[in-house]
Amino acid sequence: MERYNKSIAREATIKYIEVAKKHGLTPVELALGFLRDRPFMTSSIIGATSVNQLKEDIDAFLTIPRPLASEVMEDIEAVFKRYKDPAIL
Repeated sequence: MERYNKSIAREATIKYIEVAKKHGLTPVELALGFLRDRPFMTSSIIGATSVNQLKEDIDAFLTIPRPLASEVMEDIEAVFKRYKDPAIL
């Protein structure tokens, strides 16, 4: 996992977590809400390893407003512009 440990991936992750908190979302809700709103996305693999994780994943798809608010999308875009591919060494 060298490409993640010696990169800015951790820093980018922290920024996305901050965006989620700013908008009253969990990181899972932010990620799955973003994923759900992509017009080209036909499915997602959630990888839940517990009932609680599965519940959070399902709730993210069912309870987060569609589409994500423009303010949320603007903040996601700002982080993306700074960390386009954070796993590159």
